[in-house]
Amino acid sequence: MPPLCHNSWMRANEKHRVCRLDREVNKSSEPLLAVQSELNSRTCKVTFIAFLLWLSTIFSDAYGNNKESAAVSCKEFVLQFYNWYDVIADKPGSEPTVNSALKNKQMYFSPYLYRLLQEDTEAQSKVADEIVGIDFDPFLNTNSSPYDKYVAGNVLQKGDHFWVQMYGVNSGRRSDKPVVVPELARLADKWQFVNFHYGKTDFPVNENLLSILNMLRKNRQNEAN
Repeated sequence: MPPLCHNSWMRANEKHRVCRLDREVNKSSEPLLAVQSELNSRTCKVTFIAFLLWLSTIFSDAYGNNKESAAVSCKEFVLQFYNWYDVIADKPGSEPTVNSALKNKQMYFSPYLYRLLQEDTEAQSKVADEIVGIDFDPFLNTNSSPYDKYVAGNVLQKGDHFWVQMYGVNSGRRSDKPVVVPELARLADKWQFVNFHYGKTDFPVNENLLSILNMLRKNRQNEAN
């Protein structure tokens, strides 16, 4: 029997030492677990930041591509109009070229600009001995002979509008500065002219077509009253 008691005591003592060792191992591993947890947290943060940077790059590239594509499309639209308009400007007939543009290319103009131009040409057609409307070609910015041809330069985006710099070319030489700068917007998924700009002058009212048309309209209304 004594040997049995001794064996029982030995097993109990061994179990106590094992438990104590387990506690010591657990205590010693706590700092390691804390470090591992911190590393995992940092890894997650770095991964998330990298993911956000990747997304921003994707969206930035997409925006840049869309912007560049819009500029190209806008320039092509403007050139298409000027290639057509330049032909009729070189062959003047009984009908003013502006009237031809309004009749044949109505959808090229925003409703507001079209209405002002139509109103202006109608008012002028009723008066033979007085100038009550625009007295120059608003698309070529001239009241004399046009250039041999017109070419597009830079396309500038301002908000959701695009400004296309148009240069005149005579005898193969391009004008030093843009002669006219059409302003366009995409309306109902189509490009349309919303204004034409002529550069800085001593009279700001003469710097763009909308301003001139509104001034002339006001003058006509004052005369009527």
